[in-house]
Amino acid sequence: MNIKSGQLKNFLKVVLLPVFVYILFFICSGGRFGRPASLIMNLKQSLAPTLISFAMCCNMLCNRMDLSAGAVVMLSAMFGAKLVYLYGIGLIPFALIVVGTGIILGTVSGFLYILLKVPAIVTALGMCMIYETLSNLASISWVTAIKGETTTFGRFPYCLIIFAVMFVIFYLIFNKTRFGYHVRACASSQQIAKNNGVNPKKTALLCYVVSSLLLGVAALLKISIQGSIDTPMYMSSTNIIFNCMLGIYVGLALEQYCNLLIGIFIGNFILNMLTTGLLSLGLSASLQDTASGVFLLIIMIFTYNNQRFLDFLSTKKERKEFAKQNV
Repeated sequence: MNIKSGQLKNFLKVVLLPVFVYILFFICSGGRFGRPASLIMNLKQSLAPTLISFAMCCNMLCNRMDLSAGAVVMLSAMFGAKLVYLYGIGLIPFALIVVGTGIILGTVSGFLYILLKVPAIVTALGMCMIYETLSNLASISWVTAIKGETTTFGRFPYCLIIFAVMFVIFYLIFNKTRFGYHVRACASSQQIAKNNGVNPKKTALLCYVVSSLLLGVAALLKISIQGSIDTPMYMSSTNIIFNCMLGIYVGLALEQYCNLLIGIFIGNFILNMLTTGLLSLGLSASLQDTASGVFLLIIMIFTYNNQRFLDFLSTKKERKEFAKQNV
């Protein structure tokens, strides 16, 4: 009974966070924020970033920062879109090409990290610049767009079905396989994991391979939902992953109450609500970034320290009751 009660409390804590954000912006915007169509759009726009967060998650836990992830997503989407533009390929070939390109590019990044034996961030920066250059060569114009049948996977319910399938696959890989246990072991200490029979290099390569699949599907959802993708220049592809990194940090903060993957999804959904909510308040782009940072910092502080706050209130209540008894 106590276990069920604890699970219910944790569930409420996780659910109340996005509900709080929703209510706050609904009140502050005078009802302009939070309409059903807006929430549905927020949900759709959270799907691709969540998959990118999943893709980066394993490497980040092992202290490897893959800054090329955004460039992989953009180049994969652009390559598929260009083949649609040049040869008029159909929906299924388009989807397979985008996902397949993501798998190839992500796996190449992993092999180079293992072969070059340099810090992961160095390899990632180099691959990011290479992939951005290739994106410029693959682009049709400044904005590469698709339309008609090729956007099918960005519509309901197809986008949700694709996301749900990838969520289940990654959930099983991360939580139920030897690879997932090895990732968590390396996250705690790579040296201790190695002493206990874990092969850090093999685990690192598998992290990139799993990541590549998620990035390929994320590229498919991103261009299918948006209908277009911008040509990256001057490391602009890193803007994609920085927002996804924030989703991972929110997920890590919520991990004490729910599974990490669920926390990451909620984190990305909250970040999308923040963007929409601040837009409904009429803030400029620079003020939106500032407000998002401050608001996210408040959420993180509260999430990491809410037990202390509850303990403080409990102690204060006990002191009052003790003082009343001794009067």
